[in-house]
Amino acid sequence: MKTLMISAILASSVMGASLADEAKTAGLKPIPSNAKALEKLTSNPKNPTTAAKVELGKMLYFEPRLSKSGLISCNTCHNLSLGGTDGMSAAIG
Repeated sequence: MKTLMISAILASSVMGASLADEAKTAGLKPIPSNAKALEKLTSNPKNPTTAAKVELGKMLYFEPRLSKSGLISCNTCHNLSLGGTDGMSAAIG
């Protein structure tokens, strides 16, 4: 697993410049690092983000009772401590 990760990192660093150039040519822009600029991209004036909505989203994300079995939350497969992935090629839930 470590060898595969190292290979992926090396490949991305070697190919990174050309991929970035292709992305720019395609009109893609990087995600803003500035919080205000990011908020501008993700906000909706008709439905503004609030602290209460963010907290509700967190609660729902980790809530297994929303699954059919009552045992699986979004975080089961999209584990935030693993970068949002479980490493599986196909979903099991």
